[in-house]
This record gives sequence, C-alpha cells and structure tokens, in this order.
Amino acid sequence: MASILLVEDEEKLRELVKFWLERAGYRCSDAANGRTALRLFYEMHPDLVLLDLALPEMDGWQLCERIREVSQTPIIMLTATGEEASKVRGLQMGADDYVTKPFGFPELLARVEAVLRRTGHPRSGVAGQPLDVYRYGELVLDVQAHRATLAGAEIKLTPIEFRLLAFLMQHPGQLLTHRQILEGVWGETYVGDIDSLRIYIRSLRKKLESESGPDYIATEHGLGYRFLPRPR
Repeated sequence: MASILLVEDEEKLRELVKFWLERAGYRCSDAANGRTALRLFYEMHPDLVLLDLALPEMDGWQLCERIREVSQTPIIMLTATGEEASKVRGLQMGADDYVTKPFGFPELLARVEAVLRRTGHPRSGVAGQPLDVYRYGELVLDVQAHRATLAGAEIKLTPIEFRLLAFLMQHPGQLLTHRQILEGVWGETYVGDIDSLRIYIRSLRKKLESESGPDYIATEHGLGYRFLPRPR
C-alpha cells in the first residue's frame, strides 16, 4: 500500500482529499504547514507528496526545494493558478506533475496513480526497455546509474526530464508523436497533455543545447519530436 503525504492548509479540502485517498486504498498523513510537512516527510518517507503551494511558515516552493535536496520522492503540486510560468517553475524545481484547483477527485486519483506507476520501480528500466547506457556524440545517458553527462560534465535533470530524455534516446532518429511520448513517459492518462510535454522539451533543450552547440532534439511541427543521433 503506497503512502502519501498531503500538504494543504485549507482544512476542509485537506480532510476531503485525505478521505478520498484513504478510500482509494492509500495510507495518508497530512500537514497544514510547510514545517510540519518537512518533519513528517523525514519521519514517514512517503511514496508521494501532494503539495499545495500557498502554505504558512514555509511555502510549497521552499518545501519542494528542501525535499529535492535529499530525495527524488515524486511530488504533485496543487496550485490555484493555471499560469504557465507557475507550472514551469514547479516542473523545473523537480515536481513530477501539477493539478490546478479546483480539481475533481477522479482526476487527482488518476494523476496520483499515474505518477506512482511510472516512478514506483525506478530500476526496472525506462519505457519497458532494458537498463543500458546510451551514447550519442558527447551526450551519455546511464539509465541504471540515473546519470546524464554532456562532454563529461553531469547534467542536472529532474526525474521527468531524465525519463523523457531516456525515451527519446531509446528511439534515435525516429519521429515520436506527442501521443507516443506522453504515453511512454507519463502514461495513458496524459496522452492529451501536449502543453506539459512542450514545457519539458523546452527545459530539456536549455540543459542540452547552447547557441553555439549541437541540437539534439528536432521538432516535427504538429506531429512530435525526433532525437538526433548525429546532432546538427
């Protein structure tokens, strides 16, 4: 049974979400502020964190940063704003997903299940492929060690960025549609979430490519993306 740490300062919403999570079969602990949540995180070592951003004492951004300093535990952010800048900031800080308030509980449970499914067995391979090391030019991805390097220097990738890069590198030169990538990296629940995919591709490109450096990811407009085994 997976354990979830729910961090939400709105009491009624926190109690309702906890009720639905426990009814769905999860063990759930909850906190109303960031400092209590951080203490519970160290004590219970949850399988997933549901994190509201607007928290007293320590906000969600700070708490996410503190968690990412010591753990890759998946984090789903609960945000009252649908602004892209807020979503981008959360994803770049290491959040695995976000849900915009107000949300339906079926949607929330589906996202929880999807994140747990794709992060629950990190050493079983990526997208169903065997563990391996992928090398293209100066870019090297060691799936088993969960490490990416470019010209010998380690690239700091979030968990989602790493899985996305691994999926692309496992299909060198192949056109991968938006649907194929979303299903392969996020799961069937996310096949229509092209905006999130674009955000991650943009972030990944910033870490892999420079103005004078090679391009590793090509955009096929309206279709998807292609990993370039021979960067141009």
